[in-house]
Amino acid sequence: MDTKKLSSLGAVMTAILASLCCIGPVAVALIGIGSIGAFAAFEAYRPYLIGVTGLLLGLAFYLAYRKREVMCEDGSCKIESASKWNKLTVWLAAALAALAIAFPSFDFTNANAAHVMLNQQRAQNSTVVAVLEIEGMDCKGCAKGLEATLSRAAGVKNAAVEFEKSRAIVEYDSTKTSVERLVAVVDETGFKAKLSENLK
Repeated sequence: MDTKKLSSLGAVMTAILASLCCIGPVAVALIGIGSIGAFAAFEAYRPYLIGVTGLLLGLAFYLAYRKREVMCEDGSCKIESASKWNKLTVWLAAALAALAIAFPSFDFTNANAAHVMLNQQRAQNSTVVAVLEIEGMDCKGCAKGLEATLSRAAGVKNAAVEFEKSRAIVEYDSTKTSVERLVAVVDETGFKAKLSENLK
């Protein structure tokens, strides 16, 4: 594998690592396994990994666009740059890296869903809405992963996690689960939850 391909691949991989704290929980939620909060450990290294991504992309662009002399059979020199495919690969790697780095700022939540749940709290006698305060979420990807995990929990009818307010609003059947069980579900993911006193 040549240097251009290695630097492009390295740039994409470090960009993904830089955003693993946010991409990881969504991927884990889609697969349906726990330990979403474990990816939060990557948040501390994010700025450094983004820097490495920039350096590797810079190297890839330099190698793709630099002019170099190539010796011909007759002894003359000709100036040559990388092929169009190499340049396209570098641009594709840059686009993928940019998407991975921007991933934490994407909004995956539906803020209106939480308010609708609060307004429809008592549709049936056994239906209860609990508001849980969540600690440890670093980005909207964490919120989306936690929302998917809560939605799959036994007895849960609907769940919405609001990253900005660090809370989860969970509509559940009180004959099938309890607030304590919902707190335990959140705690199993690596985040910390407690019942909120504030319903606003």
